[in-house]
Amino acid sequence: MRHIGLTRDLTWLTLSQGLWGLGFGFYGFLWPLYIEHLGGSAVAVGLLSTIAGIATALVVFPGGYVADRVERKSILVWGWLVAIPAPFMFALAPHWQWLIPGVVLYFGSAFSTPALQAVVLEEASPQNLSSAYNVVMSVFGMGMVVGPTIGGLLAVHYSYRLVFVISGVVYCASTACVFPIHRHPPSPSMSVKLKWRPKSRPRFFRWVVFSGGLAVIQGLTWPFVVPYLKESGHLPIETIGVLSSAGILFGTVSAPLWGRIGERVGLPRALGYGLGFVTAGWVLLLWNPSSFAWAMASGVLRGGGEGARGLPGVAVGRTVRSEEAGTAYGVYNLVTEMAGALAPLPGGYLYARWPYMPMAVTAFFSAIVSWWLVNNGPEPPPDQRLHPLSMDS
Repeated sequence: MRHIGLTRDLTWLTLSQGLWGLGFGFYGFLWPLYIEHLGGSAVAVGLLSTIAGIATALVVFPGGYVADRVERKSILVWGWLVAIPAPFMFALAPHWQWLIPGVVLYFGSAFSTPALQAVVLEEASPQNLSSAYNVVMSVFGMGMVVGPTIGGLLAVHYSYRLVFVISGVVYCASTACVFPIHRHPPSPSMSVKLKWRPKSRPRFFRWVVFSGGLAVIQGLTWPFVVPYLKESGHLPIETIGVLSSAGILFGTVSAPLWGRIGERVGLPRALGYGLGFVTAGWVLLLWNPSSFAWAMASGVLRGGGEGARGLPGVAVGRTVRSEEAGTAYGVYNLVTEMAGALAPLPGGYLYARWPYMPMAVTAFFSAIVSWWLVNNGPEPPPDQRLHPLSMDS
């Protein structure tokens, strides 16, 4: 843990994130199927995804603003506690519209996300920031490796309701892991302050805008992968669960590696390489969705490439000081979540008309962005990245 830059507090947060990912993994990949089970269509899947994104976007900036002004551990605790009732509400929903309150509550708890990111920036050393950030933010996926397989078996042999109840219990265990971390009170005011506008922070806002565009590309497709495998590929739920677990496993395991690659060749170029793997995965899935081998190869490539998706968050952290990290990540999450929230609804319309179209569009734009990043060159040397104010001058 120390080798990759994890302190005691970051280790507890990593364990908590992993357990939360396990709980979410029980039903995350089943979510579109559960919406259909309750009478929803592909458009309903897109609508609920949009509601989730909007709920997140509305709370992350206020949460980030507060995270720079009050004790950050308390924000984390309340963020975890607020989301616990959501899976129990999902279990009791008689129709898909009844999922909306639980979705708003669950994703509304994202007000704690900027505080989590700020704690990582505060605890990790500059030399290990890429690795530590990627591990803490991606270990959520490690918990999801086992979750989809177990969740699929429980849904088939018992009921969706049992899946959600077990998820709620695991969320409680995850919350218990947040209490042992130290308090993180707000830091004294900085001697030099910059206003939150593009002219004052051009590097920060370039990464924010770019990340928002990337969120749109991803949001067009991700809610419809499971329905696509089930309807176009005619794969059983248990098989889809195994495929989901494999993709998540490679995404989680590759995250520290992408952090190291980013430290060596620059964050843009490393992210470009990752998107290249993602593009290849989408092409394989479009080629033959009914083949387990092709779908597995697609999941491995997409998962391995997605491990690089945490690098923009690292780049944002390197453009600000830890005292203002909450606000910075609040702005970053506001833009990315709002951008991602707008994408699933048109993605749902595309899927309803041509099931392959959302994936084709995502593959096309991912390839263009990958080529641009790889040929855009690396970032400035590491010694320049550690002085955020000079980067924006």
